[in-house]
Amino acid sequence: VAQSRNNLCIWYNIDAPERVTMFPLKGDIVDLERNDGKTEVIVSEGVNTVSYTLDEGLIEFGTAIDDGDYHRATAFLETLEMSTETEAMWKTLSRLALEARQLHVAERCFAALGNMAKARFLHETNAIADQAAQEHGGDGTDHYLVRARLAMLDKNYKLAEMIFLEQNATEEAMDMYQELHMWDECIVVAEAKGHPMLDKLRRGYYQWLLDTQQEEKAGEVQEGQGDYLAAISLYLRAGLPAKAARLAMSRDELMTNGDVINRISTALIRGELYEQAGDLFEKVGNPRKALECYCKGSAFLKAVELARLAFPAEVVKLEEAWGDHLVQQKQLDAAINHYIEARCSIKAIEAALGARQWKKAIYILDLQDKQTAAKYYPKIAQHYAALQEYQVRPHFPRHTHSEEFIPYI
Repeated sequence: VAQSRNNLCIWYNIDAPERVTMFPLKGDIVDLERNDGKTEVIVSEGVNTVSYTLDEGLIEFGTAIDDGDYHRATAFLETLEMSTETEAMWKTLSRLALEARQLHVAERCFAALGNMAKARFLHETNAIADQAAQEHGGDGTDHYLVRARLAMLDKNYKLAEMIFLEQNATEEAMDMYQELHMWDECIVVAEAKGHPMLDKLRRGYYQWLLDTQQEEKAGEVQEGQGDYLAAISLYLRAGLPAKAARLAMSRDELMTNGDVINRISTALIRGELYEQAGDLFEKVGNPRKALECYCKGSAFLKAVELARLAFPAEVVKLEEAWGDHLVQQKQLDAAINHYIEARCSIKAIEAALGARQWKKAIYILDLQDKQTAAKYYPKIAQHYAALQEYQVRPHFPRHTHSEEFIPYI
């Protein structure tokens, strides 16, 4: 019990702090009394003292929980209307009942909460436990099927698998995974135990993946089994030409299959995955097509590296195109050096001015003839005049080369 300004706050369930019952009050709480089965909060309102009676049923629930008497707690909750407080108590009781393996109580809790899936699962588990109790004594919760099903209820499927396999119940472990559509785990169990239905399982899994349109996963299954052509076909059906290309480039026997390479490259270009298409063409020894794809995909670093080896005469043109691309991307500073590489002085100057790289602009202008440079100097002069720097000289001697600004080709 607590007071928040003009409100009386009561938590009937300490495990659900967000579930608070509040009543308005005028005075201050001064005491908490429990007499004759009633609990009252004593509030002082000036000269008068007022008592607020708490819900005894909700209090009794907490007492029953503390005593570990979950059947009594269930009986109390069944007398109450469903509210936010009672819902929180049903949830608390369900958790505690499962921990204590009082499965009939847990089943009743989930039914009250409207979770019929868990209620039904526990009803079936209780039937197994009752049967085991009749045959072997005890409460039946130590039976391996009951323990495995409780692990499944907790979503701890590896523990359930371990319980099954300890009893050599391979079929039950496989059935569990199949019901959950966890085919990979099911096949791992079948492989570990040398199950005779392993091949049938794999075929069933593959067919299920196709039926549910999971072509990518089906392709991974085929790749894992070494059927690379089937895997590539499935990746292409799934709209994943890049994944098909990765597989093809990793297998020498596929790189010599012209039909496969053609199908993959067509799909890559159709999907505008030009850089990956360029990688594929370069791998199969078609540098011209690779260069075209790199340029279409704006992969200029790869394009220039390839051109230096295969088409040296085209490097200058590619450097200019690279600079144009960077300007379009508003990366003017990065474009300057590529224009210098391409001997495009005007574009280099304009990029330097656009990037406000005044020192680079001065240096490049100093290398140009007066007629070319004349129209750019006033803009630079205006910039330095605004900074009140009236004496500005180029930082590099006239007609020299700097590695910083003119990289070697």
